[in-house]
Amino acid sequence: MKRILWLTESWAFDTDEQIVPYLKRHSDFSLTWLVLGKEDKPNGIEYEYIKLPYSYGNIKLYIFFRKIFKQIRVKDYDLIYSSFHGFPFYYPALLKEKDKHTPVVHAAHNVDPYPVWPWKLRITVKFEFAVLTSFQMFSKHTARWFKEHYPSKSFFYAPMVVKDFGPVQTDTYKVDNNKVNLLFFGNVVANKRLDLLIDAVKELPDGIQQHVHLNICGKCRTGKEVFLHQIGDCKTISTYFKRIPDEEIPELFMKHQFFILPYQDVAQSGPHMIAYNYNLPVIASDISGFAERVEDGKNGFLFHVNDKQALMEAISKAVMMSSDDYQNMKAELKEFVDKNYSLQAVSQRYIDYFDSIL
Repeated sequence: MKRILWLTESWAFDTDEQIVPYLKRHSDFSLTWLVLGKEDKPNGIEYEYIKLPYSYGNIKLYIFFRKIFKQIRVKDYDLIYSSFHGFPFYYPALLKEKDKHTPVVHAAHNVDPYPVWPWKLRITVKFEFAVLTSFQMFSKHTARWFKEHYPSKSFFYAPMVVKDFGPVQTDTYKVDNNKVNLLFFGNVVANKRLDLLIDAVKELPDGIQQHVHLNICGKCRTGKEVFLHQIGDCKTISTYFKRIPDEEIPELFMKHQFFILPYQDVAQSGPHMIAYNYNLPVIASDISGFAERVEDGKNGFLFHVNDKQALMEAISKAVMMSSDDYQNMKAELKEFVDKNYSLQAVSQRYIDYFDSIL
């Protein structure tokens, strides 16, 4: 039985928390899972947690990483899967301690650089792509970009699985069941274009706007007053500028009819996968990260990125759907998700790639 060491940086835990237990039970691999981070956390049922005692820029962390890798006998593993940045000392320590023939598969959450990337992330990603040879891509468009820019490197495509927060447990958010309820969810940052969405909803024709309500739910670190001023006295929009507790997430995604993703750039979206878990169709910009996951008019709606008029037209199409058409869209979405983003379907991609390089 081939042995796999699975290393997860704490920020990437959500991506791995369903995959690793599934692979432990449904593959022929023997998996050891370590989660490393700066927070104080207990060990989990499926993993051992290791707290990092120094900042990433501290040379002492290089020594610490090498000590950990020696203790767990990293040389004895047949494959190492690494969902980790840890720049600049993590990978030098790992490559020093592992057997030179053991492949390292890096989970490339960051691939094609966006203008908003900080310089440190740009350097980190370039370093990872230079020194490593095997990678996972989480979207088809990043896979295409990577193949074009690094043709000699090996990679496989496996998207994030749908994200399940369980059944509805709360009744906190009020919606009007006589209207089409739209949801914007997640941390509010500039590239998500909440400003565009607010303007689009406010400028909908009266005959459409009276049948719509938008709930904005998520933490807004900066600019909250600007958004509130932009909304003004518009009764069609409600705001919940706060961190949404996990137990309230199922309620939000079950009470609304469409999830809105007006982003101007993204590689992959966690909230998108939450929506798909709860079979909630989306209205999304046509950037590559969404266009590969939304079949326009079939399991959701797409609109041209940063185009307010196109967004208004997409919302209008959603509002004018008959009940039968909406249920057909949800049925199409469920079939699409089961085929492409279910835990079983995505996990098989890992198994196939690991088998191919072992």
